Amino acid sequence: MLQLTPIQPAPSRWRTILENDFFPKNRRRDIDGLRGLAIALVVLFHAGWLQGGFIGVDIFVVISGYFMGRSALMQHPFQPVRFVCRRLYRLLPALLCMIAAISAGMLWWVLQSDRADIALNGAYALVYLSNIWASGHVGYFQGQAIAYPFLHTWSLSLEMQFYAIIFVMALLLPLTHHRRLVLSAIFTASAAYCAYAWYKGDSQAYYNIFDRLWQFSLGTMIWMLPRLRLSRGMANLVYAAALAVIVGSGLFYPLRFACPSYMTVFPCIAVAVIIMLPDTKMGQWCLVPLSPLGVISYSVYLWHWPGIVVANYLLFFQVHGAVMAGVLALVMVVSLLSYVFVERTGLDYEDRVSIAARNRGAGLLVGGCLLLAAILAYISHVSRVH
Repeated sequence: MLQLTPIQPAPSRWRTILENDFFPKNRRRDIDGLRGLAIALVVLFHAGWLQGGFIGVDIFVVISGYFMGRSALMQHPFQPVRFVCRRLYRLLPALLCMIAAISAGMLWWVLQSDRADIALNGAYALVYLSNIWASGHVGYFQGQAIAYPFLHTWSLSLEMQFYAIIFVMALLLPLTHHRRLVLSAIFTASAAYCAYAWYKGDSQAYYNIFDRLWQFSLGTMIWMLPRLRLSRGMANLVYAAALAVIVGSGLFYPLRFACPSYMTVFPCIAVAVIIMLPDTKMGQWCLVPLSPLGVISYSVYLWHWPGIVVANYLLFFQVHGAVMAGVLALVMVVSLLSYVFVERTGLDYEDRVSIAARNRGAGLLVGGCLLLAAILAYISHVSRVH
């Protein structure tokens, strides 16, 4: 008798995409978990629940240097247009969506002086110069920071500025055989510049790309360092110690240890050590469970600070406790939607279309950012004049 084998329904496209994104088999989920730990530290710091959570940014910077080292310096031959388009599709859609939504939602009812500053900060953020705007307007750890929903974009501007630097390096390094020497020189010069800023007590150096280049370079140099050859037990012990340094820094670092400070060396080196130790049990136990949060960390970073700022404006008091928990829960929902429908959609489009369509789309994204930046700059100008 003929037996019919039941046909299993094919998984939906979205289910496949989400499984591949949140539970991938072809990338290191412990580094995604490290991103998840970093964004958790930043969010808890901004919520007022963790005094040293600002080191989450330092973690992101080292990780960014690591991945950009692979994308730019380890690719042979380097594909400059592909590199640029990938970065634009990765970053611009979600940033443009967030700034447009927050601007449309709050600029029409805030005070005129606030409107002028917020709009100008948004304009600078869209052209990735937010760190320059912030360094001349507000200290990151000062009370008035809560008035600016786009202040957190300073770190995104730093990242894009690093992309520009590493892009030039990728174009020029084939002309020299001293790649390791060039990166070491950048690392040393930036570390010396950062040490000088710390010695002078320059708190605004927190926003400066030159004070952060050593962190990016540290991540990039991982590709050029010899792989750590440790026994399984020793690798897990070193991994656990590095993780303890990061968590301890997040729990106990006071604000005076923020960059520029020699104390940022320790969590940054700990991140580098973790990246250099793949396939450990400690990573699987401690960081892999955080990897889904790491996957959406960019969207969480984009939306969490505007959510806190808007809540403080609307409620007329400093949000804390259960109210803050509710705000962050709402932010997580918005961030997940932003990842699925904006960030992920942009990357999928970049992957499946022709090269010509990809390049046109990248141009349109840049044009959209410039157009909105011009509108916000005009709103800022009109608000100051009147």
